[in-house]
Amino acid sequence: MEIPFGHIADGILYRDAAGDFKQLELKAVSDDDAVSVVAQYVASFEKLLNKFSEVENKINTSNNKGSFLSSLLNIKDQLPTHAGLGDYVSLQEKIDLNVNLLEDYVAQNRQKNTDIKTALLLELDAILENNDIDEAFEQIKGLKSRWIKTGSPGEEVKEELESKFKAGMDAFFEKRNAFDEDKKDLLNARVVEYKAIIAKIEGFIKAKDFSSSLSVVKSLQSEWKEIGRVPEAEFKALNDQYWELCQQYFDQKRSVQKEQSKNKSKSKKESLAQRQEVIKQMEEVLHESLRADQVAKVKQLGQEWKKCGPLSRKDNSEIHDQYLKLSRAIQERQFVLQLTKKKVKDFKSKEDKDKLHALQKVIRDLLRRDETELSSFQENLEKMHINKGSFVDMLEAKLQTQQDKVTTKREILKEIQEKIKEA
Repeated sequence: MEIPFGHIADGILYRDAAGDFKQLELKAVSDDDAVSVVAQYVASFEKLLNKFSEVENKINTSNNKGSFLSSLLNIKDQLPTHAGLGDYVSLQEKIDLNVNLLEDYVAQNRQKNTDIKTALLLELDAILENNDIDEAFEQIKGLKSRWIKTGSPGEEVKEELESKFKAGMDAFFEKRNAFDEDKKDLLNARVVEYKAIIAKIEGFIKAKDFSSSLSVVKSLQSEWKEIGRVPEAEFKALNDQYWELCQQYFDQKRSVQKEQSKNKSKSKKESLAQRQEVIKQMEEVLHESLRADQVAKVKQLGQEWKKCGPLSRKDNSEIHDQYLKLSRAIQERQFVLQLTKKKVKDFKSKEDKDKLHALQKVIRDLLRRDETELSSFQENLEKMHINKGSFVDMLEAKLQTQQDKVTTKREILKEIQEKIKEA
């Protein structure tokens, strides 16, 4: 029987040798089944041919032709040993034609991909120079997407290009991490500035310092506007606290001003009466100032003195001089007491009479020193021949101060001596 592309010899069906293909033994056959067996092997070839036709059709209709190269090569590899009957030489020629076309296509695509990725690396270098990190990050994301979508470059440069791309991406994210750390430090510094302003305003409120702090508070308000942004939630908390304190500050300032205005409206007679009451309390403190620490009480009386209304030195210099004299006398006694506490061990635990003797010794030493200084000053003053001018006024004021110090210490010594007699 005549068999295209094959023959039967000694009861064996063969595929004929053709082109580069050797003769291939297929199957033992008999006269009864030869036709059906041949038909099976012809069908096997047709199936392989159809598989090639499907791949060829996809190549002709697809944009990504290179992806079918492996399918063609797989079919070609089957040809030498494929169990079928047909024109394998012609099929091989068609496959080789398509393989050559695809290899050219892949080569062109890889060159194109090489050019694209080379250009993307140049673009990456430009992005790395951009100091606007947020903008650069968006650019990096877009570039990375394009890099992934771009196919493989030529094998000879693939490793080099990928290495440069990775190095560039790593450099960017290192820079971004450093920027994030710097940004975090900057935000923390701004928060510290905001809190410092809040603390200063809070300090003025607690100290009730409204007379001299207004210009400072206004300056702080200007600084607040210039500090810069911090995370919104954190800023809201700080800003709410800031405005609440500003409101408190100005409300209390108005209240103090109102009180001051009210005080100014008091009559001079009322002011004098109030000042006389303060003087009376200071005289009581004076008698106790060598026995107990009256600093807080003196400070309180000083605040009350300021609230006593409009009675100037011009209106009544006597009451003002009396206040200053008592203040100095109390301060001098407090100084003697504190100095004695430092010089005498276990002063607090001593008997009252022993305390008085210790105070007497300290005040005598202080008085002796002041009297010596006064004597020296008077001698030097007598040697000078200056008749007028501000320098003379200054010397006379200093002389009066020295004389007052001596007088005060003599009064303290006398008071202590009287207390010793009574003890």
